Amino acid sequence: ENGEIGDIVPLWITSPLGIGQLATAAGYGTLWGGRAGMKDVDNLEKFGFAHGVFVPAPQEVPPSPLSDFQVVGRRGEDGVKRLINLDTGKVEPGARAHRSYSWLPHVLLFNPPQGDGADSGRLVYYPNTEETKEAYNIGTFGPDVDMEVTKDFMEKCTTDDKPFFLYATSRIGHKAFDFLNGEIDTWPPTPKLWWNPNTQRYVKQESVVTGDAGNYKMTGINKGGIRRHVEYLDYTLWQFEEKCKELGILNNTVIIFATDNGTKGYGKAVEKKQRGPHVPLFVYAPGLGMTKKGRSHELASSVDLLPTLADLMGVSDLLDGYEIHGESLYPYLFGDAENHTREYNFSYMTRFAGHFQLIRGSYVMKDGANRWYDVSEEKRDLDDYPRIFDWKAQPQKLQDERDKLKQTLAKFDVYDTEHDYVPADP
Repeated sequence: ENGEIGDIVPLWITSPLGIGQLATAAGYGTLWGGRAGMKDVDNLEKFGFAHGVFVPAPQEVPPSPLSDFQVVGRRGEDGVKRLINLDTGKVEPGARAHRSYSWLPHVLLFNPPQGDGADSGRLVYYPNTEETKEAYNIGTFGPDVDMEVTKDFMEKCTTDDKPFFLYATSRIGHKAFDFLNGEIDTWPPTPKLWWNPNTQRYVKQESVVTGDAGNYKMTGINKGGIRRHVEYLDYTLWQFEEKCKELGILNNTVIIFATDNGTKGYGKAVEKKQRGPHVPLFVYAPGLGMTKKGRSHELASSVDLLPTLADLMGVSDLLDGYEIHGESLYPYLFGDAENHTREYNFSYMTRFAGHFQLIRGSYVMKDGANRWYDVSEEKRDLDDYPRIFDWKAQPQKLQDERDKLKQTLAKFDVYDTEHDYVPADP
């Protein structure tokens, strides 16, 4: 860019037509929210989203001036760099540099609404209004801030009679430093929830935190853990649905739930079987006549979402001539197609030792360690597949699919030759 070549190729250069650009071209209001991992705040507009609520990336912007829930690297008089918890002033051996995105969160707003005395601009730290500044404290929970901003966005678009596209990348479900309990690399606490079976509604207790410098007393807060994070994700989805009901738009709304990789400690950065790339995909559209319901064993990929969204938004023509590997789920989910057209799922992972390809078809799967498995019968835990050692003893259909998948692997084995963007000659 600007005549210079860097070591990181921005996604908006190699993939200039993403979900944000599609939604904008279709006339949707757009917001990107949550823990997006964005490291290029100078070019947010190039991803196609008009608004955002993010965890501020340490590489790009300073931390929030209102939160000392940070672990930062500092060099002592001996020249040794140590990680310091700014809340306590103590060294945290084994910790990583971190800005809290749970309690007393660091929140960066991108093009927030103007007016009513709000701090406005392209990039503004939350809280940015008199009301939110007064309410912000140690008991403020990051995902609740994201939801508050998101609901306001949904309401504004609906009032303006404008459809909206929301890409919510949740803070929940990630391990982090727990500033309330001083624990390293864990799933931080979440507000206590209760599902009322009579009213069919969630009830959230008020979160109150008192104390300072690592010594805190808490009420209305759980002890944390992955189970509580999954519970809060369910609460988040429920809030989206309830807000759509309140706005009278649920029957004209599609809610898609997915994730990017398996949970840390089980699947993230793990090459074993399909633990890394195998993730859930839920599609919920109660008023749009979905023709498929319940659990499906069809293969689908995250790259299928781009053409699927293009079909839903009515702008699939924008993909004409644009190279994609995704296949729209629309004919299967909303049409008469008996099956989705995807024949395999492909993924790859990079490590210091090199890069590894993973692929799965309907009958066989190869993981990142070049181990092949029989996946012709689905397992309840989605993991306990028998490993294949003797191919001659396998049915012909398994051998045939293996050979076909090997051809696909060869086609995509281009990491060393096509990984970096090379500008065309002038």
